Amino acid sequence: SPIACGYYYNDFDDFGVSRSYGYKRRHLGHDMMGCTGTPIIAVESGYVEALGWNQYGGWRIGIRSFDKQRYYYYAHLRKDYPFTKSLKIGSIVSAGDVIGYLGRTGYSHNENVNNIETPHLHFGLQLIFDEKQKDGNNEIWVDCYELIRFLYQNRCQTQKTEDGNASERIYQIKDPSVEEYKKRLEKRKKGFIFSLSK
Repeated sequence: SPIACGYYYNDFDDFGVSRSYGYKRRHLGHDMMGCTGTPIIAVESGYVEALGWNQYGGWRIGIRSFDKQRYYYYAHLRKDYPFTKSLKIGSIVSAGDVIGYLGRTGYSHNENVNNIETPHLHFGLQLIFDEKQKDGNNEIWVDCYELIRFLYQNRCQTQKTEDGNASERIYQIKDPSVEEYKKRLEKRKKGFIFSLSK
């Protein structure tokens, strides 16, 4: 689940409902109401493709799966400390890693503003079979409600870091897909350096 084990949240199947604010298009994600500061978890291993402020989503993180066919969107993160400090564009994350913290930022042109009444995580899953589908009118967003029900059975346990300001996963795992992706990156890097040296 994108919400850490031991943290309460409330949700319902809100995919496709109309909204009275923000975009005129229907809601293309799944809202999970909870307490500000609740640890947010990566549901699949991948790499950080988007990180930062968006006027609608507030502080948000976008993670692309290694096969590039799934894009996970986590929005309305906490003011002042939205992400795990080590995250940056291109960072590799494993399923179960703490990536950020639930909040209520967004719906503001100004950065770091709480303009959402109820603290919640907007969680979205986009399927990408062609890069042209990434943006525009051809986007394919999935109703995540049943996926969240399934993932609820496998919530990641977290603990506070020593300084008490952040959270981290308790149990580390070695994800073969992460190791494979790192090898491919290293191979690509070596090939690039070799081509430059010719």
